[in-house]
Amino acid sequence: MDLDVSTSAPEGVDLHESLSELYDYWDRLRGERWAPSWPEFRLTDFSDKLIPLLIVLDVKRNPMDFVYRFWGTANTVNLGYDCTGKSVHENGLFGDKVFNECRQVVEERRPIIFHSKVTRDDGLYREYSRIRLPLSDGGDKVAHIISSVHITVNLVEDFGE
Repeated sequence: MDLDVSTSAPEGVDLHESLSELYDYWDRLRGERWAPSWPEFRLTDFSDKLIPLLIVLDVKRNPMDFVYRFWGTANTVNLGYDCTGKSVHENGLFGDKVFNECRQVVEERRPIIFHSKVTRDDGLYREYSRIRLPLSDGGDKVAHIISSVHITVNLVEDFGE
């Protein structure tokens, strides 16, 4: 399995609806601040299509860790397991990747889109665009990270000409 990851800022990018609904909501709530706070967020404000794609992580410090507070059901369908209440280190397939992405969001205190392409040895792949958005503690620290994903799948071999 091969994993390629790149990043971008959401501003000026043509976002898929599963990413833009979350980003637009986050952006409206934050106003002139660097991020909205967790108490302002209402998962029930989102569409029925988006809620199953959402993930909310609690930010732990000393030592730094991220714990899944909310794991939408579509994530279980896509990955085959549920991480609710678990550390990202317990995410069998992507623990290190998720930890590093969340750490970057905490350090930079800004939304980031992570584009990932996971290619199997036989050439079949999935592409993930995951937006991760910081939620403040009401001050200058990231207390939670909320995210959504858009997945493109190529599970058909390209046999060429």
